[in-house]
Amino acid sequence: MKTITQITAQKKSGRYNIFLDKHYAFPVSEDVLIRYNLHKGLELTDDQQAEIAAADVIEKAYQLALNYLSYQIRTIKEMRQYLKQHEVESVAIEQVIDRLKQQQYLDDGAYAIAYVQTNKRLSLKGPQVIRQELRQKGVMDENLIVDALTHYDQESLLANGQKLAQQIWQRQHHVSQRIREQKVRQGLQQKGYSGVDFDLIWSQLDLTMDDAEEHDALQLAAAKAQRHYQPLTDRKQRQKFTQALYRKGFAFDAINNWLADHEQDE
Repeated sequence: MKTITQITAQKKSGRYNIFLDKHYAFPVSEDVLIRYNLHKGLELTDDQQAEIAAADVIEKAYQLALNYLSYQIRTIKEMRQYLKQHEVESVAIEQVIDRLKQQQYLDDGAYAIAYVQTNKRLSLKGPQVIRQELRQKGVMDENLIVDALTHYDQESLLANGQKLAQQIWQRQHHVSQRIREQKVRQGLQQKGYSGVDFDLIWSQLDLTMDDAEEHDALQLAAAKAQRHYQPLTDRKQRQKFTQALYRKGFAFDAINNWLADHEQDE
C-alpha cells in the first residue's frame, strides 16, 4: 500500500503527475483524476495503481480519437486503423470505439448518408462509384449503403450526369458523333452511372454534331491517319487508313469521298 503524497499539474493542459511516498509514480488525465477521486493522502494498492494506469491509457486513446474526429466524421474501420497506427492496444481500441458508438460519435449509417449527400453536391460521381468508395472507407453493411444511396435523388443524378456528359462531349470534339457518344457512355460508366442512368441522361441532352463539325472532325482525323499510312496509293496502306477512320466512327462513304478528293495529292 502506498500513499499519494503530491499531485502536480503538467505543462500539458488536463494532465497531472502522481507521486507516491514522495516519488513520481505515474501520470493521469483530469478525467481519471476525478473518476478515482485521487487526492493527497489517499492510499493505493498495487492493483488499484494498475487499474488507474490502464484507465489513463484508455482515456488518452479516447482523446486521440476525439481529435481525429474533430476534422471530419469517420467510419469505425477508419477509427480502428488510426488508433492502431498510434500503437494503441487492441483492448483499449475496442473500449474506445464502444464508447464513441454509445455517444453516437461513430455511426457508419450516418457517415454513409453524409458521404452520399456531400458527393452529390460537390462532385459528379455516380451511385456505383460512391458505393465502392463507401466500402473502401469501411462501411461493409450493404443495408446501410443502400439506405444512404436513397439520398441521391433522381433530380441530382440527372443534373450531375448531364453536366458530366457535356464535359466529356466537349473534350472529344475531334472525333465522330458515334465515338463521342461512346466516350460519353464510357465516361459516365467509369464515374458510377449505370446503363439505365446513361439512357435517361442522354435522352434529355441534345448532343449532336452538325454536318460541318463532322466534316471538320473527319478532315483532322484523316490528315493524321494519312501521315501514318502513306502512301495511300498502296492497297494495304489504303485499307489500313480506311479501317482506322472507320474505328473512329466515320462512315465508309465519307471516308471514300475524302480519299477521292485527295487522290490528286498522292
